[in-house]
Amino acid sequence: MISDACRVLIAGGGTAGHIIPAVAIGKTLYSKGVLKKENEIHFVGSKRGSGREIVKEAGFEMSVLPGRGIQRKITFRNVLSIISLFVAFFRASFMVAKAKPEIIVVMGGYASLACGLAGKLFKVPLLVAEQNAVPGATNKIIARFAEVSAVSFEGVNLPNSILTGNPLRSEVLHFIETGSRKDTRRELGVTDRTMITVFGGSLGARHLNETIFELSQYWEGKAISIYHVVGTRDWPEFSQLEQKSIGDVEYKMIEYLNDLTILIGSADLVISRAGATSVSEITALGIPSILVPLPNSPGNHQEENARFFAKNGSAVLLPDSELNYVSLSNKVSYLLDNASILQEMGKRTKSVTYLTAGDDIVDLISRIIEGRSHAK
Repeated sequence: MISDACRVLIAGGGTAGHIIPAVAIGKTLYSKGVLKKENEIHFVGSKRGSGREIVKEAGFEMSVLPGRGIQRKITFRNVLSIISLFVAFFRASFMVAKAKPEIIVVMGGYASLACGLAGKLFKVPLLVAEQNAVPGATNKIIARFAEVSAVSFEGVNLPNSILTGNPLRSEVLHFIETGSRKDTRRELGVTDRTMITVFGGSLGARHLNETIFELSQYWEGKAISIYHVVGTRDWPEFSQLEQKSIGDVEYKMIEYLNDLTILIGSADLVISRAGATSVSEITALGIPSILVPLPNSPGNHQEENARFFAKNGSAVLLPDSELNYVSLSNKVSYLLDNASILQEMGKRTKSVTYLTAGDDIVDLISRIIEGRSHAK
């Protein structure tokens, strides 16, 4: 249950893409001294989503609300979705009325819609944090009532927007600050080999997984090490596959890791989906990437994320519809055979990296809280 001591309510959908930056904001609120006492921050997520473990491991409390997506047609499922949204709104209203937070931070997703509307009802200041190049439906709605919209990409069209970037986990910032790349590559045993890290999310991306496994078995180019994070959904099947690589490939299959900082930061090339948290961490760590956007993501946001970095020159965009062994092998070969291109891609990540995003958003939160205090 939410505590009466709650000063900041952070609401986000159930995906890791919402939860990871939300936790980063929460930790920064304490590290910068904006919040000092226990239970001054509370998280709200979706009952249908993931993320509760991430929040719990970070030491925060989390409540969950019902909710699911609404399709643009009349269906029985939509009736249930609307009912669950009303239930979520009443529960969120009870939490806001009980705790009387000084601000609500809306990360996106259906749970945050209920909290944002409840905040508007009880006149609690709102801050929207948008992680993607294409704003989600919830953030488009709530941004109309928000004090400020903290966006991660240039040109995101939300009211009162300020470009901050996407908040990064403390593990990523620590890796960068300590210059851990050489040490971790040595620990992984890939000091002289080209290292490729591949991942497609906590559940996995089947098409990407199948293509990477095929690449590992038939690769005939220069010596490489592939660290393939399969995901929990596909792991039972893929972990049983027989590995018979014909080339000089060190192939390591991993089920899933909550923290991929070492595998990303140690790599020479990353192949992944184009979720907001993934691309922000890849670019922050300065690693070139081949991005394979999730097809049919809401608002096609993953493709727009990938397109942004491709235009910047820090990534290569490979649509899922074009993904196969031949297309991927050709792109990987081209990059590995042209070291200067990989180096230039790595340099170009710096122009789209926002290492202080968490601090900047917390500064905005602090100003809103202080302004509210002075207004009383």
